[in-house]
Amino acid sequence: MVFPAALHARVGETQDMLEKRLLQPGVGKLYPRPTEPKDNKPKSPKDRDTERQARKEAQDDVLKDIRAFLPADTHEMFYWKSAVANQLSNDTGWKVDVLYIGGRSALEVYKRVGDSLNSFEVKGILNANRGNSSWKKVTNEGGGTNGIGYSYELEDGSLRASQQDGWVMVFSVKLDNYVMQQQLVAKAENDHQLDQQKREQAQKAPESVSGF
Repeated sequence: MVFPAALHARVGETQDMLEKRLLQPGVGKLYPRPTEPKDNKPKSPKDRDTERQARKEAQDDVLKDIRAFLPADTHEMFYWKSAVANQLSNDTGWKVDVLYIGGRSALEVYKRVGDSLNSFEVKGILNANRGNSSWKKVTNEGGGTNGIGYSYELEDGSLRASQQDGWVMVFSVKLDNYVMQQQLVAKAENDHQLDQQKREQAQKAPESVSGF
């Protein structure tokens, strides 16, 4: 698939390379994620707005199901890119969530804001990340022990991508495989704990029901 590029961020780049293009006047800026106040002091209207925004950000977090399985050296950054040419609009654009691992972008989430995400933008994002390869449609829903989950994969096997109503996510196969391995380890530990719990319950059951 060959389509016009839509964004200024590409998986595999260093942080300096990505920000050199994205953080240009009229193009993009850093996007600080709201955090909830940690003290018990009376909240001002501004604090309450920040708290509500922080809760919404947490609910809409595309990566919440895989965060526990990311490498320890993961560094996350948030950006805003305007969708208006040569003008930094705060109303219509993209929230871009980037995970840097080993100094390079390993996963990027492009979330559309203001207007609905359309098929041309999806194809543009995929094209911006295809390099000299081509995307193919595949089936992998992800979740559980299936890694991140994806619906596209590059022919050269380097990147995968998934897309929902308002966002597109592109990530390295290496990261996907790492997440899957960590999920398998966590599942094995959980299964072991459940087996141990069942053995203990079986041992206690005769005494527990004795006398009925």
